[in-house]
Amino acid sequence: MNLFAKPFTPALLLITLLAGCNDKPAAPAPGAGMPPPEVDVITVTTGRATLTQDLAGRLQAYRTAQVRARVEGVIEKRLFEEGSDVKAGAPLFQINKRVYKATAVAAEADLALAKQTAERYKLLLPIKAVSQQEFDLAEARVKQSEAVLARAVEDLENASVPAAISGHIGRTLVTEGALVGKGEPTLLATIEQIDPIYVNFTQPGADLLRLRQAIRTGKLKHAESAKVELLLEDGRVYPLPGKIFFTDLAVDPSTGSVSLRAEFANPQHELLPGMFARIRFPEALQSPAD
Repeated sequence: MNLFAKPFTPALLLITLLAGCNDKPAAPAPGAGMPPPEVDVITVTTGRATLTQDLAGRLQAYRTAQVRARVEGVIEKRLFEEGSDVKAGAPLFQINKRVYKATAVAAEADLALAKQTAERYKLLLPIKAVSQQEFDLAEARVKQSEAVLARAVEDLENASVPAAISGHIGRTLVTEGALVGKGEPTLLATIEQIDPIYVNFTQPGADLLRLRQAIRTGKLKHAESAKVELLLEDGRVYPLPGKIFFTDLAVDPSTGSVSLRAEFANPQHELLPGMFARIRFPEALQSPAD
């Protein structure tokens, strides 16, 4: 018999029980609990609110110039690309100018002869070789020849039809070989200056009256900024702000609306005449409620 069997067994059991007790979670200390949840704190303050209004409008070119033939003739060449930008004074069409060039040369020669005659009569007048009336007629002939030459030179220059303004030119309304300027100036093309560009819109007269009444009674105040925003047809906000340019204080009796106009910079020519858009502009300021 093993003498150490009995005393060893209880000791081993005690060690096993103590090890099992260490595997249990420790009890929380008295008075301990879950940490408090984190929360966001918002501080509410008073301020003024800007009242805005969106109104439908249509874009219009800043300036428009019609290109017309000022002399009669046949179009020989178109000197621009349709849909491009042109500079003021640049030639756009070339009209057959052979007749006008010959007329200018003849007028120049006639003026030279008239001046020679007048100079000769001036020398003969003191010795009574010519009369005062003959000298006066010679001087008048000089002035008449100068006028004829000036007109001939102008017609020759107008044979190269120039651009009246800088801007965007649309499609041509005539083709090479067309006879233009017969009886009246023929419309050849149209130039539109689109930088800057206008937006015309209207505001109901009743809304304007209510707004003025609210400002008069002190419920609202005039907006401090005259800048406006442009909302494009696809819902985007145009990146450059505009300004109110013109206000017609008269109410249109047919619509009951007041006409307004805004002006926007258009360096990339993203805005084109005829496009629809919406204007968002500050009307008034509302003071904070008590």
